[in-house]
Amino acid sequence: MNFTDVITYLFPYLQSFRRLKDFISIDLIFPKNWEFPNEIIQKCQVVQNEKHQGEGIYLSFVSKPNAELESLIEVIEELINHNLEREEKERLLRVKVTELKELFKHSTLNDLKGLSIVLENEAEEEHDDVEKLLEDEE
Repeated sequence: MNFTDVITYLFPYLQSFRRLKDFISIDLIFPKNWEFPNEIIQKCQVVQNEKHQGEGIYLSFVSKPNAELESLIEVIEELINHNLEREEKERLLRVKVTELKELFKHSTLNDLKGLSIVLENEAEEEHDDVEKLLEDEE
């Protein structure tokens, strides 16, 4: 990623870039509902800034301005992607729960007892069974 790509990617969360003697600090503010898994955060030097608590979670990511900085950007990217994926999964779960509620409203108990949920990348014949059940209900 070049510098422009990094800035564009971080822009929704970016508070500042700072020089701290021989280090660079990338200060970011994340939504309060985000997760910060230890397996990601422990890969770099990160400090939480308490004075900006009302705005969100203010974190300063610190590194030397060398190859370590590239690793730091990768950790930040991993953290952001983790949370964006989690948010998308939560949104998708709400949609699927709504779909299931509709399916339960309009299906018989016997049909629902035979209901199984499979992912698209699972065996094709299992997928056909779910599609047939859904088609029968329409």
